[in-house]
Amino acid sequence: MSSSSVQPQRKRPVRNKSAIRIPISLHFFVAEILVILVVVGTMYFYIQSIVSSYIEHECEERLETAVSSCLNFNEAFRTQIDLSDDRSNENIQAYLLNSIASAADLSNQASIALYTYEEGFPDSMQLLWPSPDYSVSYYNSTCGVINAVIAEGGHRKIGSTEKIEIDGSYIYYRSLKIEYEGDLSYDLDNYYMLVYVNSRSYYSFTAAIMVAMIQAAFISLLIAAVLSLITTYPLLRSTRKLSKFAGRIAKGNFNPITGHLVSRELSGLGDVMNQMAYKLEETDVEQKTFFQNASHELRTPLMSIQGYAEGIKCGVFEDEKSKEDAVDVIIAETERLSNLVENLLSISKMDMSRSGSYEVQKKLIDVEKLCETVIDRVRGNFIHMDKDIINDIFCEDLYIYANENDLIRCLENIFSNCLRYCSTSVKFVCKPDKEKQYVIFKISDDGPGISEEVLAHLFERFTKGSDGKHGIGLALAKAIVEEHGGQIIGYNRPEGGACFEIALPLTERINQFTMINKNRN
Repeated sequence: MSSSSVQPQRKRPVRNKSAIRIPISLHFFVAEILVILVVVGTMYFYIQSIVSSYIEHECEERLETAVSSCLNFNEAFRTQIDLSDDRSNENIQAYLLNSIASAADLSNQASIALYTYEEGFPDSMQLLWPSPDYSVSYYNSTCGVINAVIAEGGHRKIGSTEKIEIDGSYIYYRSLKIEYEGDLSYDLDNYYMLVYVNSRSYYSFTAAIMVAMIQAAFISLLIAAVLSLITTYPLLRSTRKLSKFAGRIAKGNFNPITGHLVSRELSGLGDVMNQMAYKLEETDVEQKTFFQNASHELRTPLMSIQGYAEGIKCGVFEDEKSKEDAVDVIIAETERLSNLVENLLSISKMDMSRSGSYEVQKKLIDVEKLCETVIDRVRGNFIHMDKDIINDIFCEDLYIYANENDLIRCLENIFSNCLRYCSTSVKFVCKPDKEKQYVIFKISDDGPGISEEVLAHLFERFTKGSDGKHGIGLALAKAIVEEHGGQIIGYNRPEGGACFEIALPLTERINQFTMINKNRN
């Protein structure tokens, strides 16, 4: 038995109970969650990336405005204060403090501190402004800032904007030194002015925005969950409807699905499934009809064989001549039965090939040799029935890619049909078409032709004429021709008789060796 005839046993599909099945609504919800997380995450990292530069720029502008005023103040002190009188440091401090207190526009942009400090003496820092009387908390926080700046050496970085971290907050500051031009009869203390901005408020505002974004994200997730249920309910309903329809098809109920499906894709799927159900129903009817007709055609010769065999056994046929006639009938019916079974197997093979479960083996065939083989096989039947076969073959150097045995059976069936109805002869013509893309096989007889009733269903299975045998031959011929990419037609000639034309595609010489190698592999 050839390997191609052995079909692998198909296992019934078993539902995988361990597989995780997620509802459509959850898919949508997860997708919306991912979108929300991506948006929130992108905004978070974007805000984080720009907030530092924005805060630094904003603090820099505020310091710039405050320092400009302080520089003007320092310049006025350095050039205009009259120290020719006997002024003490206490008087100078009082003058400076009075000037700072009156300069309200300075404190609107930044915090200002006035202090004295003797280099090399860490404990010599004395904060003059703000004083404890102004605000104790402000005084204490300012002392902390100044001590941190002195510890970092920031008091020596006159005029440049610096940054220092205190208790998790960034302080942007500039140090200014107050000097006087002129000769003094005594030493003037080292007066420093510190202009600084605490960025805590900016970062607190940013943190509040982040919290608001997180809260908005959670609210969005709740809204997304509700919207997912609302928007996916029609999808769930439509998919369940299609699932039930598929279950009905599996049980043999091919009634089409009706009603509205929510989406264009599901509607398209429903249309395809309706077409599938129609084709399955059509195939189911064809198979049942085929089995009924096949059973009838098989039963008829079997009954004849059984009847004559029992007659011989029971001695119904007494003389030798009757027994020989009975044996001849048994042999003829056996041949008929064998031919019918062979045709049924061949047409079943063509059906399997059309469905993709079987592959017909093909090779390069010389058309001229194929015609000679067919003529040699049918010549004996023509001689036996005292009929003529007229050959008109012009197919030298023509090749087709086909299964030789199937094509021989196809042509034999048509020859057998024409021989059965012809009066004197059957004509066989083989030649290429005008464009030499197809080879045309034309088989015609000089009989009465095909009746109109039979002509409409000529190539359908179990369609028989008045003297037909089993109605499989022409159906098998059509299946073989279509398997090879060709066409077959049958009609009545104007001058009388039936004619069958077969067109099969020719193979170009360029592709011949490619096909041969492919067939070998």
